[in-house]
Amino acid sequence: MLSMYNKLKHIEGVNLLPKEVVGPALVGSVEYFDGEKSTYHGSLVATTHRLFLNLEDYDLVCVEEISFDKITRVTVEELLMVGRILHIWQDDKLLISIKSISEGKLDKFLEFYYKYKAQHQTDTVNKESFA
Repeated sequence: MLSMYNKLKHIEGVNLLPKEVVGPALVGSVEYFDGEKSTYHGSLVATTHRLFLNLEDYDLVCVEEISFDKITRVTVEELLMVGRILHIWQDDKLLISIKSISEGKLDKFLEFYYKYKAQHQTDTVNKESFA
């Protein structure tokens, strides 16, 4: 049986798309903004097609998919006492912040995300050209 920590690093029960590959995960304190701010122990798991937000809630892991199309900006904030904080935005709306990152290297996560988001945008433009 997987520990809660390991459950947060994986995306169990998710049907991956053909040729979709799971990449790096960041585990930490997640601030989730859905009408109001809620804070959870959770993770962001990157794949070659999308991100997954895993939130620990009463010994359960709730998984939410975040399409690359929904994300318009990613910023990193450096705070002396907290460390690096990753912010994910949709236009001017802050969707998610993750701090106290205890697992995963932020730089590797961002490198993976930017690479596959760019490929996703290129694929989307190419599909629209042929429509």
